Amino acid sequence: MALTTFVSSSSAEAPDILPDNAMTTRAGFGWECMTGFERIANRCLRIAVPANAYLDASGDQWRCNRGYLRTNDACTAVKVPQNAYLDDSFGSGWRCERGYREAQGQCVAIEVPSNAHSVDSSYGPGWECDRGFQSSQAACIPIELPANAFLSRAGSSWECDRGFRREGAACVAVRVPANAHLDYSGDAWRCDKGFHLHGAACVND
Repeated sequence: MALTTFVSSSSAEAPDILPDNAMTTRAGFGWECMTGFERIANRCLRIAVPANAYLDASGDQWRCNRGYLRTNDACTAVKVPQNAYLDDSFGSGWRCERGYREAQGQCVAIEVPSNAHSVDSSYGPGWECDRGFQSSQAACIPIELPANAFLSRAGSSWECDRGFRREGAACVAVRVPANAHLDYSGDAWRCDKGFHLHGAACVND
């Protein structure tokens, strides 16, 4: 709730006639409530800060202390389940430790299959396959590399060597015609300088 400035339209409510716990604005007209007070009608009443809360830097609203959550006009203690820790960034006020995930208000252990490792993520199964393996029905199976292929940088798939292109589950050689060369990608070709593409061949310009 931001501090609200009220400008009077009558001499009876001139800026120099202020209610208790109010002050004129910096601009010199109208008035606003002091820190720790809020306007109700034409009065400034003290903000009721509940137990386990504090008045924030704005001075016109309160927040719960760490380890507490706002429930209507009160702050209730966060109940942190086993294998969890306080985390104000989550709506529940707590977050499961690595290797565990939330299920019906509790933190249950993530079952990590062979050739996998746990990951700190609120989405997905909570684990990823190790490099060189891929997920298949809650398991991690080896990635089968065809001839003339290598593991990708991520290690979760494969790519063809330079000079080969992917066709289905295989890497086939790129057929480079005369007067042509492999392009930057390594899986296609382009005509040399002084030649242009004509059909599937490179001919003189």
